[in-house]
Amino acid sequence: MENIISFVGIAVGLVGLLVGYWQNKQKIQFEKVVRANNWFNFQRANNSSGILQSAINIYREKHKDNIDPDVLGLLAKSDAFAQEVYKESIRQIHFSEPNFTKQDVDEWESDGKIGELDKKFFIWLTQK
Repeated sequence: MENIISFVGIAVGLVGLLVGYWQNKQKIQFEKVVRANNWFNFQRANNSSGILQSAINIYREKHKDNIDPDVLGLLAKSDAFAQEVYKESIRQIHFSEPNFTKQDVDEWESDGKIGELDKKFFIWLTQK
């Protein structure tokens, strides 16, 4: 009887080790997906913000004699929202990257992941 209990205990322990190993692999994969998704969201937020700011400038140029304050107000609110999403995407990258130092930010800039104007927001988070 003691041998059966020992074998069951060993089997349960081995199953536990296998489950732990599988969960660790899943966690690593999940972290990679989150990190990739955060970089994707950053790029899209950055593009959206830039396009919206271009639209505001074009509207002001084309309608400089007849600017509708309601339209300009909505564009300004949209721009503020886009900027907030942009900054939040940088914050999410800060949380998901295993390393977030000035050297990492410099590498991302030289690799083309971030632009010169983006860099100041990233650097600011390295000081937190």
